[in-house]
Amino acid sequence: MKKILIIIVAIVIISNLPLFNFFFQENYTYSNIDGSFYYNEEGGKGKSFEGCQRKYAYFLETHPDIKDKTLYRTFTIKPWRFWEWYQMIFHHKRFSLTYLEEK
Repeated sequence: MKKILIIIVAIVIISNLPLFNFFFQENYTYSNIDGSFYYNEEGGKGKSFEGCQRKYAYFLETHPDIKDKTLYRTFTIKPWRFWEWYQMIFHHKRFSLTYLEEK
């Protein structure tokens, strides 16, 4: 039993290394309430959550008439995808955004 537990823990740790995250990370999407802003964060391809925040701040500057200035995540959290636990733990800001179902 102890050997199986060690193997499972090793698989979880190895699958969360940056090399594996590059290939298996989900594309995260964000939007505002009316869909006039949309951003697709592509895992491992240089588009990051920080880039999304910068673009959304610029969008708000150029669109001051927007009433709801909240940025929403349009992706669901899938805790069974253990290879993304690193992202959920160390980059939790993207997961703490309010969920908005894509239309």
